[in-house]
Amino acid sequence: MLRQLSLVLTIAGGLTSAAHAHGIWTAQRHGDIAIVYGHGAGDDAYKPEKVKSAVSYLASGEKRDSKVLHQVKNALVEPAEDAVALTVILDNGIWTKGPDDKSANRPKSQVPGAQSASHSIKINTTILKSGASLKPTGQGLEIVALADPMTLKMGDDLPVQVFADGEPLAGVPLYVDYVNDGHAQSNKTDAEGKVTLFVRNDGLNVIGVSHAKKTPGNAEIDQVSYFATLSFILPHGED
Repeated sequence: MLRQLSLVLTIAGGLTSAAHAHGIWTAQRHGDIAIVYGHGAGDDAYKPEKVKSAVSYLASGEKRDSKVLHQVKNALVEPAEDAVALTVILDNGIWTKGPDDKSANRPKSQVPGAQSASHSIKINTTILKSGASLKPTGQGLEIVALADPMTLKMGDDLPVQVFADGEPLAGVPLYVDYVNDGHAQSNKTDAEGKVTLFVRNDGLNVIGVSHAKKTPGNAEIDQVSYFATLSFILPHGED
C-alpha cells in the first residue's frame, strides 16, 4: 500500500528563499566521509577552510574532536573511533545583495547600494551508528531524531524535534528528502518543535530545515541564516 504523506509542495513562481538554500551533509566518497555542500543532487565545490568544526559523539554522550582533511575543492572528515554521531559546522560567510539583486560574499560596507546582508551558517548532524544520544547540543539550529533511525527501515515513522540555540522551534517546515526531492516540505513543527516524518530512503537520508535570526543594530548584517540537516545511512548487509 502506498504510503501517504502531507507535503507542502513549492512550485515555480512561489519558491521561498529557503527553498534555494544550500546545506551540508556527510556522504561516502571513495571510502572516505566527505562533507558535501549542495542542494538536491548538487555537490558543489567550496573552500575547505570554511569548515569550522567537526565534533564526534560517543554512545555515552562524550564529545571527541574529529579530524578535518582539506582537499582542493572540499573537505573530508574522520570521526573519532567509536563515534556514533558527528556534528559539522560550515561558516559560509556574509552574503550581501547588491542593487542589481546579485549577492556577493562580502559584508554590507563593501557593497555599494547594498539591499540586505546575511551571515550564512550550515550545520549537519550525522548519525553514524545505532545508540546515538538523542539530545540537542545547543547549536544555532539542529534537528534531533526522537527515535533511533538506525533501527528503522524505509517507510517507518521518524519523529523529530527542531531546536534553535537549544530551545524548541515552532512553526517551521522541514525538507523531508533534501537530496532527492529538495523542494518537498513537511507540515510545520508544533509548539514543542516536533513533527513526525517517515524514513524516505533505503540508503542515504538527509532532512533539512532553515531559520533566520535577526541582528538589529549590526551594521554589516541584517540576520544570521542557519540551514541545518540531519543525515543517516540505513545499514545494509554485505554484498
